[in-house]
Amino acid sequence: MTTPLSRFGDRARRSAWAVWLTGGGVYFLALLHRASLGVAGPDAVDRLGITATQLGSFVMVQLGLYAVMQVPAGLAIDRFGPRRVLFVATLVLGTAQLGFALATTYPLALAARGLLGIGDAAVFIAVLRLAAMWFPHHRYAVLTMLTGLIGMAGNLAATVPLVAALGWLGWTRTFAITAGASLVYALLLLRPAVAAPYRTVAATDVPTVPRRAVAEVREAWARRETRLGFWTHQATMAPGVVVSLVWGYPYLTAGLGYSDAAAASQLSIFVLGTLAMSFVVGPLAGRRPTWRSPMAVVVAVLGICAIALLVLWPGGQPPHGVVTIAFVMLAVGGPGSQIGFHIARDYNAPVRISTATGLVNAGGFAGAMIAAIVVGRVLDLRSGGADPSLLDYRWAVASIGFIAVVSTLALLLTLLGVRADILERMARGERVVVPQTEHWWDRAYRRVTRRPRPS
Repeated sequence: MTTPLSRFGDRARRSAWAVWLTGGGVYFLALLHRASLGVAGPDAVDRLGITATQLGSFVMVQLGLYAVMQVPAGLAIDRFGPRRVLFVATLVLGTAQLGFALATTYPLALAARGLLGIGDAAVFIAVLRLAAMWFPHHRYAVLTMLTGLIGMAGNLAATVPLVAALGWLGWTRTFAITAGASLVYALLLLRPAVAAPYRTVAATDVPTVPRRAVAEVREAWARRETRLGFWTHQATMAPGVVVSLVWGYPYLTAGLGYSDAAAASQLSIFVLGTLAMSFVVGPLAGRRPTWRSPMAVVVAVLGICAIALLVLWPGGQPPHGVVTIAFVMLAVGGPGSQIGFHIARDYNAPVRISTATGLVNAGGFAGAMIAAIVVGRVLDLRSGGADPSLLDYRWAVASIGFIAVVSTLALLLTLLGVRADILERMARGERVVVPQTEHWWDRAYRRVTRRPRPS
């Protein structure tokens, strides 16, 4: 006998939007946990008695494990399905945040952030897999944008509200409450699996043998387009992640002399800028495939210009309005990084979508991990153990710009190679996903690399 509650549950399980939104809730919590150190950095220094390099190592370990786990996470999603992976990820996130709440020593806190990176690794690509399985192809771009918006809401909760909670409740209770939210939320994922209407890969098609799984990773990485997605994600997103996740708050408070409230508000503007630009970049990337790579280049250059604005401003003390403009320019990187996922989806076989997406997602976070530890190291070397000055922060922020320049150059070179491949296939009359028109830079690249002229 069916009850109204069971009938409601059946309808909910069969609702694409309910399934996707449930996954989106995990992503909201994951971003809240991930970004929580952004405003808690100074408190961590006082509570744990750590240096700037050690503070940066929190992000290095968290994002390093996040990046390393991208490929295993993609393989796990392909093998076990996104619902089961999200359930495990939610439990891991809650456990890690609880450990961070109770940690009173640097090693324990570092281990908790590392566990957080492992739990966080699968969440975004699992939610994207839900979008691919439960919705038709033409909605994927919009759902990628909406997933990013849900994450930004979690990021926003980790700014002014988290600063207020830390001041009112203190370190332990604040992080314990956020940990409990994830552990309780995991109950929503305890439901029977329902066949997705747009599933393109049968479970038996997914590689189960480790050797075959490694081969899938190699095949995904062997595609130049996957590598283009990797560098696109890194060049566009890494500078903003470093600023929003750990070093923006200390730069604003210790470097520029902002109050805690003013610094948290500035980071909120960063998140709101990301939110607003998602409504511009996301739809354009979805509707205009030929615009994707040029948009990515523009976004990457904007990030470099934003860092240059902060570093090279006369006297090193840019006005509040200029800082806001620079943060908004950096904020475009979040939506811009989604272009890498479009590229991964377009050019990889369905069985490798999550694996390729994981490789792309690793790009931005690997770059952010390197930049985070470099910034901390620069601050420690220049300050000699004393409180860093504004000049020290300018040098540290400049290192972010240097890494962004390297990533952008890699993006440009890979893009030229992809365009050359596409032009050659078009010349042979083969079908291509996104047709290209030859320009002077394509001819210059062909001359430098001595590739034959398409005919």
